[in-house]
Amino acid sequence: MAVYTRSSPLVQQIQQSSPWVDIYTDSATSPLRVRSVTHNISSVSHAHPEPRRWQNPGGWGPRHMNDTAPFTLWDDTGRKYRLPTKEEFQWISKKFGDGKISLSGWFICIATDNPPKPVPLTLGCMPVMFVGVNQSFLEPLPKAPYPNPRLPDPCPDLRWPAMEFPTDADNITFLEALEPLAHVRAVMYLPSWIIIELEYGDSRVYELKSLPGIVAGRTALYHHAVAPFHKKMKNLTRGQQLDPAESQTSLRPLPQDTHNYLQYSFLSPGHRIESGYSLSDSGYESTTRASSAGVKLRNSRGEEALSIAYHGFPISSEVYHLDTHQEIIGDVINIRPELDVALVKPTSTASTKFKNTCYFQAQPPKTLLEGKDIRAGSWAEVDGMSSGLLNLLSYGMMKEKPVSGSPKIPFAQWRSFNLQTSWGVVNEVIAKGICGAPIVSCDTSGVTGFFHLFDGMNCLSATLDDLVAEGWQIA
Repeated sequence: MAVYTRSSPLVQQIQQSSPWVDIYTDSATSPLRVRSVTHNISSVSHAHPEPRRWQNPGGWGPRHMNDTAPFTLWDDTGRKYRLPTKEEFQWISKKFGDGKISLSGWFICIATDNPPKPVPLTLGCMPVMFVGVNQSFLEPLPKAPYPNPRLPDPCPDLRWPAMEFPTDADNITFLEALEPLAHVRAVMYLPSWIIIELEYGDSRVYELKSLPGIVAGRTALYHHAVAPFHKKMKNLTRGQQLDPAESQTSLRPLPQDTHNYLQYSFLSPGHRIESGYSLSDSGYESTTRASSAGVKLRNSRGEEALSIAYHGFPISSEVYHLDTHQEIIGDVINIRPELDVALVKPTSTASTKFKNTCYFQAQPPKTLLEGKDIRAGSWAEVDGMSSGLLNLLSYGMMKEKPVSGSPKIPFAQWRSFNLQTSWGVVNEVIAKGICGAPIVSCDTSGVTGFFHLFDGMNCLSATLDDLVAEGWQIA
């Protein structure tokens, strides 16, 4: 399959402005960003195939195309990453400089002011992050002083494979075991520990070290605050290495892909869309919002719809490409706030000219995945209209009570989210333009979710079980 870069020179500019994102070649500027390939070349049968970017990206232990380490740090039998040997540390230092090397249970962090070109996303099959000297990346930890490892494990018979996500049945058993001990509003399953969020303001008081520090054989940590833990994470992870605003030479808005694909070629996932204006006297008459298009769907009854970010269309149901001065491509007919998804009935022209077979530099989507099909350690891609290509690593799963503070809701009905960390030039401002773009598995080409909550490092997206259960799939 050919690669189609963003036509907008502004998006190319922001990709070129950082030394951290040339992940394809060792040239000074990636040809994937500068060659004059237009969107409509997808119809050319002899287009050159894109180089293979991954080996086995469907779980822990894959190798990125720029990973030249003559060793692997992944122990598939023990289901864990091992420490490098003395000789391997020497190879790493020679390859990447004498900066500080830090390791966690699932990634390597290398401090350097001269990151390699091209940038590898793994080192010896272990995810690798490059940060500036005197910086670090730390896994976010909650601070509630409740865990006590000396208390008995409330579910000692529950186990699932190391570095993997629990099944739905495992999650229910886990929450049932905690029910007599605490009021839980969410649980986040991470590679090395589990974070348990407690209801706040329910008059429940927890004493120091009063809750089990080991649950289901895994370290348990607790979060007890008004704000959910995922909203606190951005203050606990490393700062953005590059401020995308620095790539601007004036006070103009941050880069966005403003090419009219409907007029000159065809629509596809990731193109720019904009909400229409609201009704007069609403207070939002002159307000619109821009985001990225999702995918074209078809249900078991043969009905078609385009997916978009629900929060990008809070007032108007009209959807435009690429802005309100251009053509309307559909109207919102169904909203799913819990998924941050809205379904759009496309116009005849938009339906005919929308192709899921092209997704700029990202993997084209072929199917919708359920949460159970998302594996820990798997890689995915997203290509938004304000960012270009981003790489995402799935390392956490979150189960959340639908309404915090509400009466008991069956654990099977709790909402499920996929937690991923990102590689690429992006901050919170740029992320707003990516919202709605599909997150596509590098292994299966399945859509794991749509880009949603972002804190500058981590993306939290709802899984798509409900849409799949209703018969929706990629058209």
